[in-house]
Amino acid sequence: MIHKLTIGHFDVEALKKGKLVVLRPLDSEVVTRLLREVGQVGEDSRAFLGGHVVEMKNGYIVCPWLMGQRVMATEEFAKRLQRETGCILYDAGRREIVSVEQMTEW
Repeated sequence: MIHKLTIGHFDVEALKKGKLVVLRPLDSEVVTRLLREVGQVGEDSRAFLGGHVVEMKNGYIVCPWLMGQRVMATEEFAKRLQRETGCILYDAGRREIVSVEQMTEW
């Protein structure tokens, strides 16, 4: 099964009901900097982690995570982004908030 990591500042109570409600957008400068450090950003501004496309949404992002195997670049990116912004890591496929500790258990 493919799992993507949805990252942003979300309403936790809404997530518990399976709804994605963005409270405020991610800081695009921090996101871009970290994507350049950990992944790749093309001239067309498309971003990749571990060779997989990062989806830029309205105020949040969706990253490849478990794609047959763990995408380590996504894990490193998510850890750094959470540390710098306090954002939430969410596995929409399982409807579960993911902690940094859980990420390394997969």
